Amino acid sequence: MNRRDLRRALAVAAAAVVLCGVGAGCGAPAPTVSDGMAPDEMCPTEQTAGTVKIGMSSPLAVFAPLLLALQTDAFAGTGLEVSTESLQSTASLPLVARGQLDAQITSLSNAHYNTANAHVPLEWIAPMDKQEPIPAGEAVAGYWARVDRVGSAAAPNLAALKGAKVSTPTRGSGVAGLIMDNALSKVGLRLGDVSLTAPLVGADALTGLINGSVDAAWISAPLEVEAAKYPELVPIAGYEPGITGTSVMVGPTMLNRPDVTVKFLQVLRKVTQRYLTGDYRRDPETAALLAEAEQTDIETVRNAALLAFDPTFSMDGAAEFVDRLQTFSLERGELEYDQPLDSSEIIDTRFTEALALCRPIV
Repeated sequence: MNRRDLRRALAVAAAAVVLCGVGAGCGAPAPTVSDGMAPDEMCPTEQTAGTVKIGMSSPLAVFAPLLLALQTDAFAGTGLEVSTESLQSTASLPLVARGQLDAQITSLSNAHYNTANAHVPLEWIAPMDKQEPIPAGEAVAGYWARVDRVGSAAAPNLAALKGAKVSTPTRGSGVAGLIMDNALSKVGLRLGDVSLTAPLVGADALTGLINGSVDAAWISAPLEVEAAKYPELVPIAGYEPGITGTSVMVGPTMLNRPDVTVKFLQVLRKVTQRYLTGDYRRDPETAALLAEAEQTDIETVRNAALLAFDPTFSMDGAAEFVDRLQTFSLERGELEYDQPLDSSEIIDTRFTEALALCRPIV
């Protein structure tokens, strides 16, 4: 066994212990109550009740439906008691898999593919936001670069990034890596044609761009507002239109309570319809609520890029997104398996289908 194969074998063994528990087998998916249920069999009633504990890394703008639901006490009187724990995705994922947390609000990652491959009940049931087409040069979260490397925002020369120092928050893996790879592929390059640096995250990424220690870096929301103040920086690549990978990931405790899960989505739909349609940034009440929920100021909310939130939480395009990211990760040898999983092992569209079918009761 070579060193790479040994590392992979050890990683798989470690994942089995973390996700399945010592002494528990992962050879076949554990059955859940929702297995085989049709969407119209998942409908909640007024009596549907339960607690929902969610892992969330930080109060990001893309998580606005949940943030506002909590900020406005939208779950009060619904029978649902919803709370969040501030945990990085890598820390909350095993807790969801073991039932110590009920769900994650996160972004689809290689860890989710490896978890599905281990036959652990974990499903992506709803997106958070959807990306609208981005006009060239608009200040959005995503990759930014120095003007002295790529030129103007209107027509950045991405071919000039060959050999450039690029920082991604994930060392080139996952969605962030795929976005850069897609952008580079349009000029005949791939991610391997740039020099990936140690990850710079948050304000460190912006600082690295300003001082020139990197040529391009991922700028996370709402720091694009600050980045736009520097004429030497330009946005060069962001999310493709449609599904972005921001996800409601549920584990066995939610899959075993499909009526609770659908009721949870009904609350998020109600909040989205109330606060997040159109240019919500211009609504004084919504801007104030988001500023408090995101732990930022109102001006940052008003100046941040407009995000799109769909109250139907449609999973249209999710299967294609799963397949694209999986293909990219397999090509880079980042997954603990070699043959692609069917997207149905990662996503479950029945809950948003139930959201469309069931009688609203919140």
